[in-house]
Amino acid sequence: MRIEPRAFALAAGTAAAILFTLCAAGVFLVPDLTTAVLGFLTHTDLRGIARPLTPASFLAGLVAWSVGTAVTFGFVAWLSNRLAPPAAHLRG
Repeated sequence: MRIEPRAFALAAGTAAAILFTLCAAGVFLVPDLTTAVLGFLTHTDLRGIARPLTPASFLAGLVAWSVGTAVTFGFVAWLSNRLAPPAAHLRG
């Protein structure tokens, strides 16, 4: 099965942007709760770590995570297509 790399990259980048925005909203609205949950998930004490959230840091993080995810997933789709056997081989 072939995967369209551009569509896969766009879908993954969009999903990352949505998840990043939800996470940033949690940090902005309930910072203590999000710190506690992340600390629980990573088995660390994060209470002493500053978590500044400015419009510039939000935008930079949004772009970095979205583009990074899109590039990574686009590469995975391309690599999967290169490593998969040809479709004619599967028909037998």
